[in-house]
Order: sequence, then C-alpha cells, then structure tokens
Amino acid sequence: MKASVVAAVLALALSAPTQAQQAAAPPAFAHLDMFALGHGGVNRSVGLYVPQTYRRERPAPLIIALHGRFSSAQAMHAMSHLAAVAERRGAILFYPETVGAYWNDGGFAALQRREPPQDDAGFINAAIDALAQDYAIDRGRIYVVGYDTGGALAYSMACTGAVHLAGVAVVSALMWDYAERACANGRATPMLIMHGDRDDFFPTGGGLPRGAPSSTGARLLNASATIDVWRRINGCGGGDMPDCTGAPLAYVEIQGGEHDWFHDGASYQLNKQGVEAADAIDRFFFDRAAFTPPRAHGSARVSRSWIVYAPPSYNPAHPTPVVILLHGRPSNGPAMAAISRMNEVAARHGFIVVYPEGFHHEWNAYYDLVRQPAIAPQDDIGFLKTLTEDLGIDFNIDRRRLYVGGFSNGGFMTLRLACSASSYFAAFASVSAELYTQLSSRCQGDPAPILLMHGTADPSVNYNGVVVRNGASQMPDMSMNPSGMSSMTRMGGDMGSGGMGGMGGMGIGGGPPGDNTTRITLSAFETASFFLRRNHCEPRGADTAFPESGRSPGTHVTRFAPYNCTAGDDVAFYVVDGGGHTWPGTAGVLDGLGATNLDINASEEIWSFFAAHALSHDPR
Repeated sequence: MKASVVAAVLALALSAPTQAQQAAAPPAFAHLDMFALGHGGVNRSVGLYVPQTYRRERPAPLIIALHGRFSSAQAMHAMSHLAAVAERRGAILFYPETVGAYWNDGGFAALQRREPPQDDAGFINAAIDALAQDYAIDRGRIYVVGYDTGGALAYSMACTGAVHLAGVAVVSALMWDYAERACANGRATPMLIMHGDRDDFFPTGGGLPRGAPSSTGARLLNASATIDVWRRINGCGGGDMPDCTGAPLAYVEIQGGEHDWFHDGASYQLNKQGVEAADAIDRFFFDRAAFTPPRAHGSARVSRSWIVYAPPSYNPAHPTPVVILLHGRPSNGPAMAAISRMNEVAARHGFIVVYPEGFHHEWNAYYDLVRQPAIAPQDDIGFLKTLTEDLGIDFNIDRRRLYVGGFSNGGFMTLRLACSASSYFAAFASVSAELYTQLSSRCQGDPAPILLMHGTADPSVNYNGVVVRNGASQMPDMSMNPSGMSSMTRMGGDMGSGGMGGMGGMGIGGGPPGDNTTRITLSAFETASFFLRRNHCEPRGADTAFPESGRSPGTHVTRFAPYNCTAGDDVAFYVVDGGGHTWPGTAGVLDGLGATNLDINASEEIWSFFAAHALSHDPR
C-alpha cells in the first residue's frame, strides 16, 4: 500500500508534491505562547500559536495538535512545522498537553497504564469553548492532528467526540481493537493516515508492539484493518480507488519509515523518505481537491526513532541545553522516560530531553570492539551526533551544553561516548554500567566530566565487574542476572577519610577470574578509578553520605568527588549500598531487579552535575 489513496475523492495519480503545493517554510524557531488551563480540578499546560494574518473579523480555522507519549506541546510545535501551515492558511494552532505521559483514548485499563486516566477529550472540548471566547474560531473548520499516542486520541475524537471535525491527520499511529469497538457508530470524518512500514511502536502487521507484555489486554489492528474501519465509516467502496459517500480517506505508507514525524527538508540527515508530513496535512486539510499523496521512497540509511520533550518554559529565542538519555537492553525510549522521570526535572530547570531508540532495542557500545559488527552494525556514535544536528534545525539548542546519560546498556554506550565523543558532548552520566575491558585500552578521546552511579547489589551488571564463563555470551545481560556472572560481594564500608584510596573497603572482592572465565568489564570502583586517572584528579576527595529518608530501608548512598580534576573535568562516583539494577528516586518501575534507593533523585543529581559543565566551543 505504498503511498496509496483509499478514497475516490482523492483518486489522483501518485506524484511527488510540486513546489507550488508545498507549505511555506516554517518561521525560524516560531515562538509558542504557553499558559495554564484548568479542567476537572487539574491545571494543564497548553500552547497557543496565532498567525500574523489573524483578524478578529474573519473567523479562523483551528488546528488541535496532539503530541506523542512523554513529549510536550513545545516539542510538537517545534518539530511538526505546523506553524508554516498556520501562517499560510490563517489557522490558529492549539497544543494541549497530557497530565502524565499518555493521552486517554479509552484504553488505560486494557493497556495497564500506571497513571490515572484523565478526561482528555472533555478537556479539549472545553478548551475549544474557552478559545472561542477570545478568538474568532470557525466552528466548521476545526481539525485535529495527532502524532503517536496523540494519533490514538485523534481516532477516538473522530469516533466519539462531541465536536464535528473538518479533518483528522494521524502520523505514526494505528488503531487498537478497543478503539474499533468504540467506533462502531463513528461519524464520517476526512481522515489522513501516514505510517512507516518499519514502525516498532505501531507495527503495520498489528498485534502488540515489540516488547509489550503478552498480558496486555488489547491488540493493535494492522494497517489494512485500520483503513477498513474508516472505509466503513466514511462509506468507501472496495478496490484501489473506491468512491466514498461520507468523507475522504487517504493512507500513505512510508517505505522504510520508522516511528517518526516525517521530514523531507534538505538540511535533515536522518530518516529521509521523501515525505514532509506538514505539507501533506496542509494540502489534505485546506486544498483537498488538489491533494495527491506524497511519493515515499526508501532511504539508504536505516531509519531511527526518538522522543523529544521541551519544557513549557522553552524559549526559541535563547539557546537551550539538551540532555540525551539512552535506554537499557532490551528496552526503548518511553521506558527510559518512565524510569528516569527526567521530563519533570527538565520542566523545573528548563532544558530539552531526547530519548533515542537503540537499533533493535540495543546500543552498539561493544560489538565493534570485539570484531562482531554483524551483531550490531550501526554506528551509534555517529547517529547521536547526527541526531543533535537534526535537532538543531527545529530547536534553538545550546551546542556547548549537549549532555549524554544512560542506564544499563545505555550507560555502557555513555561510557563509550565519553571515550570517543568527549569533544562533542559537554558531560556524561552513566547509571548501572561499567567500562568494558576492551574499551579501557582504547579510550583515546580528551578527558571529560563524568558522573557514575552503581548499586552494590546489582543483579544484572555486577558491582564487582562482569565475568562470564568461557563459551558463554560475551555480552552482559542488561535485563536479568545471567548464570555466567560471578557472585556479588556487598559493600563492606563507607568512603571514609582515606579519599579514593579509602575506597578499598567497598567490597571489590573475588580476585582475578579463573582459567575458565573471561572478564568483560572493570568493576564499578575500577571504572571510577579509570576516569579519575584519565581526568588527572587527585586521589583525595570529598565524601558525602546522603541522609536516609526511611523510604528505602536497606540502602544508602555515598558520593565521592575527587579534588582538582584538570580543566574542570570533574568525576562524581555514587555508590548505592544495597541498591539494585535500578534508577534511584523512581520506585515501582523496574520490578524484580533489586532495591531502589529513594534518598536521592538520580535525575536531579545528574542535571546538577551537567549544569556545572559546558564546552568552551561550538563542537561543529
């Protein structure tokens, strides 16, 4: 169904959009006004963009834009390029935000969401009424655009909403089975669906997203079944170019496309499939008679996916720091956002967070070092650098303050970057990871500030280092305790007055591996010692024992910060005594992987460390 139209109203030949059809270039870093709007006793952040051409005497179209999971109004505004559509068509843009991470499209119970559901559709309907009091809104031209889980809510609004919609555009989302049932008596609505054929979160084959538990009480419709729902509602017949008696319908499959908001600007380097989502939406909503679906084409480069969160305080007039957080294995960006709760820290301190997706849920922090590129052929160092370049097209980022942190396999990748990209990123933070022995002799880059955090009772990445039996996998398992790992020795003392030399009491036991074992990583202590020497720090330093709150008995945290590291390339080493393979400060997310300490907030500690460091130059 590549770039196929499934409505006769749109029965025109496939062709690439002409220059005349394309929307105007988006205003450079177009500012979004943010304010609070209450509903159901909850105040929510919302964004509003009013085009320069707006006149009170001329009712304007309204476009409601719904961001994806763990994202935000500011991020949706910046990356969607809908500001260009608004300026061209005189439309007002409204960006509501979720209260938690997800929109309530009716599937909270079936999908076992951890957060309480909100009346999102009711909130949006009330917001339309509130906007109409201050602006002249054309009630006959209200449109909804949804990306990712925002697309799931857009489907729901089209099916059951009280507001008549002049058009809906969904990017990178298919329908769940519960949505199909709720849409049994749906209203005919012009519907544009744009979807990548390699989307992992909404796979075109339906079923469950990769990694979702089998106990999930819902299943995704495949792409054909999703189209059939709207074919029925909109009164479309069969065949490749059917007549539709109710409303037009178009489905564009992006060949080689990942879970993405699709761009085709010449400046972008990633995910170039020849489709600009904003242009297609513009023509489908406002120039439907001339609409032709964009011709998607595959890219020689593998497509990648990521989530961006920009806080309500984001001001495109000022360069903004960026924190990139890398997930564990096998995991994904949304899980990293849930584990870290870094969005909350970003909202308090005013920085952008990016949660990229590893290739097949894994980062290549190791395989090329042991000459096994076939297992993980991707260049993730190059990908993350290129990602920041593309990010800088849509956001005003401070290139002197780009930071990388990671958990588990993402932490291993962070250590790799600290060795190989220290002149590009300003500081690094690794949680529950250690330096590969293969990397310790190849860490050739300049010293850089680094924070390390590790639990002494980590069942997955042993505090004393990862040791495997010969013949076993040479890659530590980031999700469970593999049988090949040596037993753990608990921390036997505090960081004491002996400075770094006093850390010998931390339980680095077990001796060298036996003849039938191979050591894969340094211990957590040895990893910290490596970076202390690399950064030319003194062996003495400041010890900080964090007060115990009583919320996580059996664990406590000590931080060691060595003195006089060269050129401000500080090292901070957090030992979580009794802590497991978890992210301190976030409870109830990583079950079965040991105790989570709640005396500190790891994300706050990481940001505090990052905020103290910046490059002296633009790394480009």
